Amino acid sequence: MKEVVILSGKGGVGKSSITASLAELLPAGLIITLADTDVDAPNLHIITGAEPIKSAPVFASEKAVIDETRCIGCMDCTAVCSFGALLPDEKIPVMLPLFCEACGACVAECPEHAVSIKRMQNGYLHLFRNGVRNLVSGELTVGQSSSGKIVDLVKNEARNVAQDDRADYLIIDGPPGIGCPVISSLKGCDAVLAITEPTAPALSDLERLLEVTAYFDPVTGVIINKADINPEGAETIRSRMAERGITVLGEIPYDIHVPLAIAQGIPLARCYPESRAAEALRTITKNILRLFDTIQQERNTGHEHTTCVRQQ
Repeated sequence: MKEVVILSGKGGVGKSSITASLAELLPAGLIITLADTDVDAPNLHIITGAEPIKSAPVFASEKAVIDETRCIGCMDCTAVCSFGALLPDEKIPVMLPLFCEACGACVAECPEHAVSIKRMQNGYLHLFRNGVRNLVSGELTVGQSSSGKIVDLVKNEARNVAQDDRADYLIIDGPPGIGCPVISSLKGCDAVLAITEPTAPALSDLERLLEVTAYFDPVTGVIINKADINPEGAETIRSRMAERGITVLGEIPYDIHVPLAIAQGIPLARCYPESRAAEALRTITKNILRLFDTIQQERNTGHEHTTCVRQQ
């Protein structure tokens, strides 16, 4: 099984909608399992029209908890909390869980051992199904932390589901940015597809993303979405990627059918197969399959891969 992560650096460039269509366009004989590790705002299940199967709570966060029966109200813990999570009060300190980083300073300071660090629920794992495909998704509860840990749980569960599915590919719709959720998404992957658009912020974020992915050394390709809205910007991206030895796998034109498909909860490639964007995605899929073949060849030979995949 090959594990492919689709990332973007900048949010809102079309990563999830492209992920949904690529899964549709891969050859029918291939078994695909999907995962959504954008746990702060998961939406792949909406775009693919997947139906919920089951959910489970996740306890991946830690917070300080005060045992009111043991607290003597000395307020020593409030003096050592660097995050403002403990405020002095008349009887016992007031705990603000939103600010607690579970550093343990309050635990060490308390003379009565009234403070402890406890695991807290901070999200959910979801299993969805869309036709013949399973989709594993994670969801961070609003105001909670440790999104990177939830991503780890999503990936582990997705790998288990993919193994049960006997999947050929696990395709992961990753989070935007370059933070902990992205790093957790990258661990152990075979390839990265980086989605961008021809704007200065998107290019800046793409280059920062590629600096992060380089540490994990996956096979990497770039897709330019809405490439025709700024041809000069698209040319700049092509030039910068050539300098890095990373080939642009394809370009997708701006197409009004994309938001129309999203509104219907149907991947573009299935909803509007004759659209300009769907046609571009078909060409990109062929180039991606060549990238997958590169992975397989390297596994067979035991050679290390390079990030450069030549586009036809």
